[in-house]
Amino acid sequence: MNESSTSRPNPDAASLRFDRKFIEDNGLLERYLCNQLPFKGARELERWCLEHPGFLEELKLAERTQASLKLLEASGNPQDLTEPGVPWWKTPYFMIGLGAVTLFSVLGFWAVFAKNVVLRDHLADVRAQLSNGTMAPPSSEFGQRVAPDRVSEADRAQVEVNHQSPAIVDLRVNMAYAHEDRFRVTVDKRDQGRALMIDNIARDSNGDLRIAFNSSALAGGEYDVRIEGLPFAGTPLAVGWFKLTVR
Repeated sequence: MNESSTSRPNPDAASLRFDRKFIEDNGLLERYLCNQLPFKGARELERWCLEHPGFLEELKLAERTQASLKLLEASGNPQDLTEPGVPWWKTPYFMIGLGAVTLFSVLGFWAVFAKNVVLRDHLADVRAQLSNGTMAPPSSEFGQRVAPDRVSEADRAQVEVNHQSPAIVDLRVNMAYAHEDRFRVTVDKRDQGRALMIDNIARDSNGDLRIAFNSSALAGGEYDVRIEGLPFAGTPLAVGWFKLTVR
């Protein structure tokens, strides 16, 4: 048998005649301590030592190990024999936290997705409403009378209608006190802009201006209504005011 075959025995052959002589002849213990044995050979040596504990006791390996540690400590190179710490990404807390983050991410995604679906449907409804208009067919008709304020910003004269219950409102504005016979009616929505202007309206024999409109035609909010008398010649003169509230 040459030197190469002696220093590097066949693993299969070693497993068949693994004994004390084989270990000593091939220096398996020294090679194990130097971490030079292959994986299979190291496992075979560990198993054999487990079955023959007296072998390590005869070698006084424990005492030699303790002495080696004392020597290393005396030379200023103490060895840390504690179990190596588990990396943070392998701890159960990390896995629990990762699972919680994943769960919240999935729930958040579905919440945003559901909200997006609702907003998309609402946007489609708004577009359809803009395309078709907001006015609905009236289901009833009623009359309402108002005596306008003769001073601007008095806010005493008020008319209220319901946008959600479409109806034809026959509004009668008492203008018997005015000297003019024809009038201009201007309707402005507060803080937004002009909504309506009706020019050259004549009052009836009772002195009323009659204005009929669909309550669903006006969006909810407050409107300022101004009435101007139109003289035969000259500048229109404001003669009445009232507030229109659409619920």
